[in-house]
Amino acid sequence: MQDKGGSLAAKQLAYENRRANLVLAPKDYFLGPVFAAAPQSGPREVTIADRHYLIGGFHPMDDSIRPPALDVRHARAIFSLLSFRDPYDDTRLIRFSFNEFCRCYARTNGGRYSRAIKKIVRDLMDSYIRVTDVKSGIAHEYRLIERIDIEKRPIRRRDSGLARSPQLEMWFHSCTLSPEFCGLLSRIAELQHLKLDVFNAIRSPLAQAIYLYIPSRAYHHTEADPFEITLTNLLNQVSATVPKHKSRRKELFTKNNNPVIGQLDGLETLNGRFRAKLAETTDGTDWKLQTWVEKIARKKSADSKSTKLVAAYLKSGRPRELLEQALSNIPTLSEYELDLLAAARVELGKNRRFFEMAKAILREPRFVSLLAEAKGDELEGRAAKKNPTARLIHRIMEAIAAPKPANPQP
Repeated sequence: MQDKGGSLAAKQLAYENRRANLVLAPKDYFLGPVFAAAPQSGPREVTIADRHYLIGGFHPMDDSIRPPALDVRHARAIFSLLSFRDPYDDTRLIRFSFNEFCRCYARTNGGRYSRAIKKIVRDLMDSYIRVTDVKSGIAHEYRLIERIDIEKRPIRRRDSGLARSPQLEMWFHSCTLSPEFCGLLSRIAELQHLKLDVFNAIRSPLAQAIYLYIPSRAYHHTEADPFEITLTNLLNQVSATVPKHKSRRKELFTKNNNPVIGQLDGLETLNGRFRAKLAETTDGTDWKLQTWVEKIARKKSADSKSTKLVAAYLKSGRPRELLEQALSNIPTLSEYELDLLAAARVELGKNRRFFEMAKAILREPRFVSLLAEAKGDELEGRAAKKNPTARLIHRIMEAIAAPKPANPQP
């Protein structure tokens, strides 16, 4: 019965993530311009920290095959596909209908869109990514999708002209991720959430490519000290065409009724709102994109547990300034932490905000150790006086209220 309950709780947590339009993907996809702003005919190379990426343009077993590099259309497809993935299921299989997939990707399953999406999915099956460790020189190659389960059936609409032809409808039932990509998705510390609804709502491919990785660079910047990059460098980084004239480069961001700069400014991120504006460079030779992340002012919560949490912190003797600093950047719960909560039979729902605040105050290692302890209690059958949720909240309160340890004597 415990296994069944834990499985139901895990599925509920996965559903909540899905409802919040949060998708987990490799962190590197948000730290550098992995996905181009425009379709590519050859390979692309990107270096992120100590990893050098070669994206597309090669096949590990056949030099004559040169699939294209991946662009934001493929990013949109893989993120949409991952939204159907149950993070608590170890299998590489993701079950979905093609209609659902099309609606997630394009909010429609119309014929023109479905044909384009099929081609994009085919690219994901054909294109490889080579990741080389800069220090060791060791390279690993993988593709994202291994196979698609496809079934072909006779045309159902008898009033369609296609029904009198030998053509068949194509049905997608599921997708199997490659073992290598699935392995990446199991490394919790190397994953990051994406707000899929925000990303899929961006219309311009250039704006999509910028939104994927510039916010990570703008996060620690403010309006008074924005992150800056010239339009020439930015367009080169996302493999977009770079107009020769400065005025034309600016037009890429400002023309049309829904300009790129307007699509970017004010977009929601995990930690606030992405702000963007253009400014001329000091030497007058180019324009530059100035960005920062505006922290969303959070309303004071009347929730009694949050109030008690603050009181417990102050009881420990720590200054209020450190508390305000910790709560100025409240993190989301990782998939690993959600997994621990589900296994411990802890009710998330209305307690999510409390757990996020506790994580910010205790820091991740201590917070995770408390969740692991709660999971151990449940698996070993140690009954709680009231319920597992109340027991964990009590332990968190005790940990936060613990007096600050004295400095060791020399």
